[in-house]
Amino acid sequence: MTLVATSPWRLMQQWQTELDRARRQMANTERTLEEEVSWVPAVDIREEDEQYLLQADVAGVKPQEIEIATDKGVLSIKGERKQKVVEDKERFTRVERRFGKFHRSFTLPEDADAEKITAAGRDGVLEVIIPKMETQQPRKIEVQG
Repeated sequence: MTLVATSPWRLMQQWQTELDRARRQMANTERTLEEEVSWVPAVDIREEDEQYLLQADVAGVKPQEIEIATDKGVLSIKGERKQKVVEDKERFTRVERRFGKFHRSFTLPEDADAEKITAAGRDGVLEVIIPKMETQQPRKIEVQG
């Protein structure tokens, strides 16, 4: 008997992907293959005093091949992890890594300064720094009279 480890979260993600595909087909929306998403990188978002820090696991994706954009208060990250060509004589016992296109979108907080967002990729982790806007300090206005 062969034991296979399963992850309920992975099964839930696969179910969600299939449900999304079925929903698009029922709505008769035309989507090209380039718009299809094959996997979703894990993301951590941390709020710091002066900024928000978004870290995404994108191992195997070159930083220059990741597209980051903002539009109407939404930050989008797109890219693709390409699969290596496998020779016929190679045999795999288990394959868990996902390949293909990915796309993540996040609503920016109201205090985010979208004009000053920076990003860097190191050791398979994409770091996006989203600075906070300087807040105006409340001031008291004296009434002349």
